[in-house]
Amino acid sequence: MNVFSIELQNRESHTLQPDGYSYIIYKLGKTSTIAYYKPFANKLLLKSENNIIYYIAKCRPTYVGYLKNQQFKMSVLKPHDFLTDLSSAEFKSIRPTILDNILIHLFFKSEYMSLTQIQKHYQCTPNNIDRLFKTTLGMSFCQYQNILLNTT
Repeated sequence: MNVFSIELQNRESHTLQPDGYSYIIYKLGKTSTIAYYKPFANKLLLKSENNIIYYIAKCRPTYVGYLKNQQFKMSVLKPHDFLTDLSSAEFKSIRPTILDNILIHLFFKSEYMSLTQIQKHYQCTPNNIDRLFKTTLGMSFCQYQNILLNTT
């Protein structure tokens, strides 16, 4: 997990490009909010009406899906709380699954792979693989692979 911040002045914006990762974004302004983003296919625009700091945790693709499935919510008051929550035992207890292994395989392969090829390598049915993608990442195997192939 990588954590970084972006400070935006009045009416500035910053765009996060689709890259196959999930994000947890803490917006520190007049009102502070936490937003969870599974891997996205379209650009994500961060905007500022006044001076705002965004604290951004770039996570492995499955991370936000697992947090949402476990109904984990962060209650952050200050940036320190955000960093503390990210390093908590509950966050660290999220272990990689077969889907994480498939995603790493796709990332390093950097070429189109069919569900059949993945099925043979990981001994899962194509329906099971696609279901894992949809429930955890919020998109199909093909949609995710297209994002990867367009960013690598």
